[in-house]
Amino acid sequence: MDRIDRRQVGDRREYSLWTLVQCAVSPRRMNGRRADDRRYPLLDRFDSGMVMLATLLMCLSIADSVFTLTLIERGGTEVNPVMNALLQHSVWSFAAVKMTLTAVPAMILVATGNLVLFNRWRARSILAALVGLYAGLIVYELALLSIS
Repeated sequence: MDRIDRRQVGDRREYSLWTLVQCAVSPRRMNGRRADDRRYPLLDRFDSGMVMLATLLMCLSIADSVFTLTLIERGGTEVNPVMNALLQHSVWSFAAVKMTLTAVPAMILVATGNLVLFNRWRARSILAALVGLYAGLIVYELALLSIS
C-alpha cells in the first residue's frame, strides 16, 4: 500500500471565525511550531509583559487626553489638525478616536509580539518604544501644566 507522507501535502489548517473563538476561549499558542508560523506568528496566548505594556500604553493615552483637554481649557491648542477638528466637533468624538487609534495598534502589536518588523525590531520592542514616547509626552504636558 502506498502511504502518502503527510509532511509533503502542505498546510491542512483552515482558519475561520470558529478558530478565532477557540483562540479566545482556550488559548494554546505562545510560539509558532512550523517555520511559516515563526515567520508570521499570530499568538493566542500572550506574554504578560506585552499585556502590561499595552495596558500602560492605554493608561498613558488616557492621561494624555486629560492633560490635552486641561491645557486647551487653559488656553492651549491642539497641534494635530485631525484631532483638533474632532475636538471642535465634540470631546467624545476626540476621545473615541484617540482611544481607538491607540488601542487597535496596541492589540495588533500584542498579538504579533514575536513578529520581526522592518527586518530589525520585534513588535514587542515597538510597543515598548511607544510606551516610552508616550511617557515622554506626559512629562512634557506636565511641564506645560506646571507653567500655565
